[in-house]
Amino acid sequence: MMRFLRKILPFCLAIALLAYALNDISFVDITRQFQQAHYGWIALVALITVLTYLIRSKRWQQPLKALGYYPTAFRAMVAMLAGVIASLIVPGSGELTRCATLQRTDSVPFSQGIGSVVAERVIDLLMLGVVLLLTVLLELNRMQIYLSGLSLNIPNVSGWWLFFGCLVTGLLSWLSWRWLLQSTFQQHSIVLKLTNAARGVWAGFSAIRSLPKPYLFVLLTVGTYFLFWLSTYCLLLSLDRTHSLPPSAALTILAVSSLGGLAVPTQGGIGTYHFFVSRVLVLYGFTPAEGAVIATFLHAVGFGINLLLSSLSFVLVPFILADKTK
Repeated sequence: MMRFLRKILPFCLAIALLAYALNDISFVDITRQFQQAHYGWIALVALITVLTYLIRSKRWQQPLKALGYYPTAFRAMVAMLAGVIASLIVPGSGELTRCATLQRTDSVPFSQGIGSVVAERVIDLLMLGVVLLLTVLLELNRMQIYLSGLSLNIPNVSGWWLFFGCLVTGLLSWLSWRWLLQSTFQQHSIVLKLTNAARGVWAGFSAIRSLPKPYLFVLLTVGTYFLFWLSTYCLLLSLDRTHSLPPSAALTILAVSSLGGLAVPTQGGIGTYHFFVSRVLVLYGFTPAEGAVIATFLHAVGFGINLLLSSLSFVLVPFILADKTK
């Protein structure tokens, strides 16, 4: 039942947000937007997307090499693309599929692969903080308008009790885990499997501290986010209505859509992206209806390119496995 809810709730949420964002928007307006787009810019976005995946796969190689595994950048990219299409079906499953695919193609232990991906996600959160800081600095006036309606509410008594309860629960869980490790239960097969899995995840996570080329990892991380921004800006250049927007507008869209994806995870950002980006575009002089049409175009192009590239992974994985058995 819980598995069913985890699958159906994000889908229902995506549909609800999409319907709300596209309220009073006609299909004719969206179709006209695609007809008027300059597809030379979109072709460039596709090339930038391929380059982004390649750079991300090179970055993933760094912690894997620290663990003693040496998959090629191509195989790491294929595994990453397999994870992308999985996340389009079930939010959050992309990392699991990505590591499971690399385990099949290059015998990288699943738990250690998960640990390396978690470490990457921590670095990505730090980079998102940098993106937000740059957005605030470059678009301070617009950010003030956007945040003027927000308020910080001090938690009431029940809120503090909830926080205290979560803290106590976490502490008791940690103490119980330590007790299990030190008791006779630690020889149980299930406990041994869980312990080995936890150690594998920690080994993968801690590999970030022993990277063979840490400066290369940082450079690849910065390059990844630069390409994220560049692809968004090229999409804005592909439309006459957004061609004159400043480069900082692409940074704002990147920051808000990333935060929205973290706050409300849905399949491929459906609904979430439309809702948040359409509201941000109002700050650049568009009406809510115009913003919704533009956000739909931006998301559809990015979604289509990622879906096409990730679909290729299912074609390539069997060939990689066949080559491995030779």
